Amino acid sequence: MTGKCKYFDSCSAPMCPKDGGVIKTAWFASEPICRLHDVPRWVKQQRKIAKTGANETAGCFTLPMLERHCVIGKKISGIDLDGSETERKDAERNWLDKHPPIKPKSGEEREKLAVRMRTCWAKPEGLLRGIPS
Repeated sequence: MTGKCKYFDSCSAPMCPKDGGVIKTAWFASEPICRLHDVPRWVKQQRKIAKTGANETAGCFTLPMLERHCVIGKKISGIDLDGSETERKDAERNWLDKHPPIKPKSGEEREKLAVRMRTCWAKPEGLLRGIPS
């Protein structure tokens, strides 16, 4: 361990942000996730993937895959660890190509979204349209 973690004795997460060897580790969606509050983005991506209900049949996720700030949907899946090192690297590269990073919105796009949200909240029915009271 490169840093101190208050959960060190009770944690069974295979990928630890405080561990320098995390680069060579793969994570399956059914495995535990770090419980620390101040974590890198890749741990937050793990949490999002786990919320989708992905399980061990979804494949594994490597650190470069988890570091990619991409859309995490219900059908997200990782790669297969079987095969040679070259096949795994190719699968990882293909996965990264299929999951482009989310582009930050421009100031104009953010303003349009804010106007839409203000307009929606200003209506009497607000965001609860169609929900019986």
